[in-house]
Amino acid sequence: MNKFLFFIVIVSLFSCGKQTKDSNNNTEQQATKEDSTIKVELKRSDSISYDPQIARKLSNKEITSTFTKRVRRQLDIEYPIHQAYSYKDDSGENYLLLSERFKETDEKNDSLYNQIKVLNLSYKSNKFKKRSALKDDIDKDWESSIGFWNTYSEISDIDKDGLADLILVYGTMGQDGYTDGRVKIIIYHNKRRVTIRHQNSDYDGRLTKISQKFYGLPQPIQQAVQEKMRLMMNNKHAVFYKDWEAEMKNYSTSIDGL
Repeated sequence: MNKFLFFIVIVSLFSCGKQTKDSNNNTEQQATKEDSTIKVELKRSDSISYDPQIARKLSNKEITSTFTKRVRRQLDIEYPIHQAYSYKDDSGENYLLLSERFKETDEKNDSLYNQIKVLNLSYKSNKFKKRSALKDDIDKDWESSIGFWNTYSEISDIDKDGLADLILVYGTMGQDGYTDGRVKIIIYHNKRRVTIRHQNSDYDGRLTKISQKFYGLPQPIQQAVQEKMRLMMNNKHAVFYKDWEAEMKNYSTSIDGL
């Protein structure tokens, strides 16, 4: 009888141990699954964050009446203006236009876009003048869509010098979604345009290219950009090299690795 009871105890302990191990495995798998879950969905309707004292978003009616066919032709705007913002600072009245070209609707009924265009304009004496223009297309061999990530964009006087600072972010979707897409951050500061380019990849490593001019920007602007990069990491829209912050403290212009 004692041998039988001893056998029962051994079996019970083994069973409990197995259940604990299985429970731990399930917990680890669940944690991994949660870690890879997108925390904030990027939407086409998202607006750029702006300081209402210097900027505002134009309504669709205002876009149509302000940027007539004649004006659009003069500015070489081929595709619909998705969003437009006006901002005033010590330099005068300015506009930021976001335009995109529709590609197709996929099997999930999602709209895909294959080109975006950004125009930064000044407005003086009833005339628009280009301050800066940017156009980007998808890599047709790999990427499926490109779009503005307005959740991370901003129009405000970050360094309090009387001039509006623009941080504009857009990105692409690859065959594996954000995992192999790319991100571009453009900073407009005092007539300068500074860029940070990043390529996500779980296969060939990640690469972040930072313009040397970035480190010449006022510290509040550098800090604002890095905070947005942390948010992208937290929301699973970008995966930068694990030591990217330390690398940027050392003024690195090229950061790569898994």
